[in-house]
Amino acid sequence: MGTLKWYKRDPRAALIGMMGLTLEECGAYNKILDLIYIQDGAVADDADYLCRTLNCDLRTWKRIKARLLELGKVYVHAGCLRNERADEEIPNAVEKIKTKRRSSLERWATYRNIKGLPNAYGVITTSRKKESLSAKIVPMAKRLSDEEEG
Repeated sequence: MGTLKWYKRDPRAALIGMMGLTLEECGAYNKILDLIYIQDGAVADDADYLCRTLNCDLRTWKRIKARLLELGKVYVHAGCLRNERADEEIPNAVEKIKTKRRSSLERWATYRNIKGLPNAYGVITTSRKKESLSAKIVPMAKRLSDEEEG
């Protein structure tokens, strides 16, 4: 599976783009797009796999695939079904994920350096002054000693 768990979708563009499709073709096209996005840009052009995924007969899939290819909704490249819009969006989304992950790691590394916490873990503690939960970062050794006392 790919790295994307979510992708940006413009419902207006999707509806406009699917105007000429039948209900059956729209459903198959939406599932194909989801498969393309979760597999980071391409889904194998394997009729058996796609028929199982779309829950349709081989003849139905061949008809729908021919129609989607004819309308330019998908194309075949190197034995995979692809979509032009997904080819543009997926690299941007993957880069955004990498950037966010890198910045998060840098932020926590800076925090640990400032606090002098080599192994900091987030824990939820109950304040004795007020009965509400708050999250704070404490070293693992301090957390264990606090739990033994309380």
